[in-house]
Amino acid sequence: MCIYRHIDVYVAQDCMTVRNRNKKLLLDLGSSTVKVFASENGRISHIKSISLPLKNEFDAEKGLSRENRQRLYALIRDLKEEFPEHKVKNYATAIYRKLSPRAQEELRDEFFCETQIFLNIIEHELENYYLETALVDRYRGGGSVLLINIGGGSTELVLVENSKTVLRQNIDLGVSGINSQFPGINNALFSGEIKAIKDFILALLPPLGRKVPTAFHTGGELTYMKLAGYALRNNHLFEDADHPYLVDFEDFADRNGEIFYRVSLESLESLMPENPAWMHGARACSLLAQAICEKYGVEKLIPSDSNLVHGADRREFRRVTLSGSFRKHLPYILGIKKELEVTGTEVLSPRFVEPKNPGEEFVVFSGEEGSSPLELERHHLDSIAASDALIVCDPQGYVGASALIEIGYAQSLGKRIIFTEEPQEFMLNTLPREVGI
Repeated sequence: MCIYRHIDVYVAQDCMTVRNRNKKLLLDLGSSTVKVFASENGRISHIKSISLPLKNEFDAEKGLSRENRQRLYALIRDLKEEFPEHKVKNYATAIYRKLSPRAQEELRDEFFCETQIFLNIIEHELENYYLETALVDRYRGGGSVLLINIGGGSTELVLVENSKTVLRQNIDLGVSGINSQFPGINNALFSGEIKAIKDFILALLPPLGRKVPTAFHTGGELTYMKLAGYALRNNHLFEDADHPYLVDFEDFADRNGEIFYRVSLESLESLMPENPAWMHGARACSLLAQAICEKYGVEKLIPSDSNLVHGADRREFRRVTLSGSFRKHLPYILGIKKELEVTGTEVLSPRFVEPKNPGEEFVVFSGEEGSSPLELERHHLDSIAASDALIVCDPQGYVGASALIEIGYAQSLGKRIIFTEEPQEFMLNTLPREVGI
């Protein structure tokens, strides 16, 4: 029944999106928090953070509990109603990645049925890419800089030298893990030893092989540090309106100690009345960042409200594959290929642009000589497997027979499938997919 239930609503929403293509709602779906951002004409603003802890009754094979799934769907529907002119995109990390492939597929199908939105579960590598894209061009101080992105279930570290990424590390420890291991951390005032928690964290941090004097601390930390009264100083390393302050490591560690022992949890909650539960991760997050700074010799910390959605909005795809009727719509497809490549996106297939036999049943490009149609189709399918998304070029909604095979293959891999226009085929509108790039 749910296949039919929301089709008309979704089409109406897509039509509205076409009229307001510059307005987007970007959702960072984590293990414990949904961070909501609005993007319009390239400018991103943080709207709110909503506490949504999902680890209760979580099972990698069975998936999220029924209660948590319903809370998630209700939250998405409420946001769509609150921002009716915005196209909604989401980036699910942490606990979503821990689901088995089957559980991910079932959740993705139900999520689409309930919200008419594709659940975009992104891998660690792509999350790091987005974080790098958001911040790597910001730092112009020369030398090395560390990007620290702490989530509910995991932490990402990216080492950048002279604007080039040289090392990525994913650590299976986040705020939820620390809170679970040390439940007293969220007492009104902490009565244990900070050193015990810090030693636990330090034992899990990998070696980087060098000291890194400067680090970005991302994910709402600029807002938090201003609210919580950290000793922020003007950023003298570089000029950037989004990163106006920095904090010395000693001052950061001192304020962390005060927040553990002298600032009550109730006082922290009062700093964020619209979402007080966010502060239940503040102590764990700050101490994790402190341990990272201590481990790698960070002297100056730059608090940042940027996170993966800022990078995704700047450059959403690393690699894509284009499908469609090369016989009927080749100029349309090559036009989209050119537009994507201008943004820095690599188009894995089609690789070439000059057709040897335009208009024939199976188009072969110059550069593909000696390859059979089967070999070329195999390459196309391999390209889909290596891509962040399959983009189906379907002017007036037309999808050819070859593209249908490729859509089915992408669907079986759990890949993002994006149609440039609403497809004519009814069944294609029942699959979890997106419309418009």
